[in-house]
Amino acid sequence: MKSFSKNAILLFILLTTSHLYWSCKEQAKNQQTTGVTEKIDVLPSFNEGTSKTDIITFVETISDSTSNSFVKPEDRIACFDNDGTLWVEQPLPSQIFFVFERIKSLAKDHPEWANEMPFKAVIEDDLETIKTLHTGDILKLVGTAQASENVDQFDSVVTDWLATAKHPVMKKPYLELVYQPMLELLDYLRAHQFKIYIVSGGSQEFMRAWAPEVYGIPKEQIIGSTFKREVIIQGDSITITQNTEFDFNDDHEGKVLAISKFIGKKPILIGGNSDGDLEMMQYCDTNNPLPHLLIYVNHTDSDREFLYDEHTAMGTLKKGMDVALRRGWTIIDMKTEWNKVYPNE
Repeated sequence: MKSFSKNAILLFILLTTSHLYWSCKEQAKNQQTTGVTEKIDVLPSFNEGTSKTDIITFVETISDSTSNSFVKPEDRIACFDNDGTLWVEQPLPSQIFFVFERIKSLAKDHPEWANEMPFKAVIEDDLETIKTLHTGDILKLVGTAQASENVDQFDSVVTDWLATAKHPVMKKPYLELVYQPMLELLDYLRAHQFKIYIVSGGSQEFMRAWAPEVYGIPKEQIIGSTFKREVIIQGDSITITQNTEFDFNDDHEGKVLAISKFIGKKPILIGGNSDGDLEMMQYCDTNNPLPHLLIYVNHTDSDREFLYDEHTAMGTLKKGMDVALRRGWTIIDMKTEWNKVYPNE
């Protein structure tokens, strides 16, 4: 058997070690270079453009501790409307379709509704009459649909409906009609330590049943319109009931009151889509010492979604658009700035 000298063995070890060292160094260099050149697109469903630039510039700047515009994490509050901002709201807000189905389901125990408006119009699918209903009639329908002997059990009523219901125009489950670009925006804000609230005109209990799972926003950060409640005490047990009497309208000035009452500080970012969101945007923009970004989603895409105009029954953006243009707020053009509208598109 051929033997090797001690020097030969040492030389072999030296060469092998040297090769491993330079290989590891080159690999590390390549990884470092890759990390510099490969940039993650945090908002991939946004096309490159003004809105995407506005959002990223704002978030990165207020998160930079070396910037004069730095905002402490505890002050990074964002508020979003829901209908038309985070998910579809045409031809009627999705909750209204839930209300109609709920009324029909309850009607079997209320034969008197067959001759009582506004219930009669819903039971008969009389759309022409439904279009003429006054606000009081709509609130009566919503309140009746959401009345509950135990509020804690109402979630299942909503989630059961969502499990089978489909949008009358899009023919898809409602939870597939959330806006993918806005889901990405919510994730992006969370990654930068924002605390996110929903402040919307929709029913608070309806949104709280499904929005936490879909948006990643906990129930206690979802604020909406409410109906009156009552505490029922039986022995050592307490339940909360909800009746049909309207309590608080979380729209227009109501959104300002909700932010002041339930959040306690001005947001630095607000997202909306209609004149109903204008007041909370103006409130954020009034004497706010912190940098802030105000975003309007403008529904301009009749092919993939719905085209809003001055005749749109829900979600009209007229006065808000005038103010936004004058104040230099960010306006997202859905048709040109979103390359994707829905998650499964």
